Amino acid sequence: MSETEPEHNQTGLVSARESRAPKVIWAIFGGGSLLLCSFFLCGYILFFLLLDKPLQTFASALSDVLGTEVVVTGSTAVLEKSEIGELALVQRKTQAITKFQTTWMGSEKTLIVRGDFLVKSGFDLSEGGQWSILDGVINGPLPEGKVLSVEPMGDFEIYYAENGALNRLSPQDHASAFNYLKNQARRDAERSDVAAEAERVLLRRLGDIMGHRSGSIQWQGEVLP
Repeated sequence: MSETEPEHNQTGLVSARESRAPKVIWAIFGGGSLLLCSFFLCGYILFFLLLDKPLQTFASALSDVLGTEVVVTGSTAVLEKSEIGELALVQRKTQAITKFQTTWMGSEKTLIVRGDFLVKSGFDLSEGGQWSILDGVINGPLPEGKVLSVEPMGDFEIYYAENGALNRLSPQDHASAFNYLKNQARRDAERSDVAAEAERVLLRRLGDIMGHRSGSIQWQGEVLP
């Protein structure tokens, strides 16, 4: 065997190693870059998932309570304004009584009537709304509870009736007295706490649905139960 042959083999081996070195370096660099990008991408996705989770949970809970769609658009939960209608969360039986009295030529007639009513309170969903969550606080107006309806339950009762000497009671007087009674029942309901109770029920139901999944959430100073 020639003495130059080992030298030739060693030179070829060195050349092969030198030719593979850039490929190995690029492979290591590419793999590291891919791993680094994957790490940042996962962290980015995880960060925004954690950031949006309270808002997503709130929107889902609000949809369940209101019975209509609340969508998340960007960083905001949105209930679009539309002719959705009304949502009654509270109903209460109440009784109203009123005195209807008129005088003609010094002759006075009197009717005192009373009746039972079913009062329903809740929310006007056609108003819509937008809310965001920052640092555990819901930013946006708390839906305003309202008296939605006051409906009579059964017939009205004439509690007292008195004719005047010249001023006699008529069917029109009875109709006027009953209309006044219905208006009185609505005024009484609006002065009561039934609308505020609807707001408390809304907060309680939201708290029940959301549970502890989003930590402590506040809405205009009210902590969701």
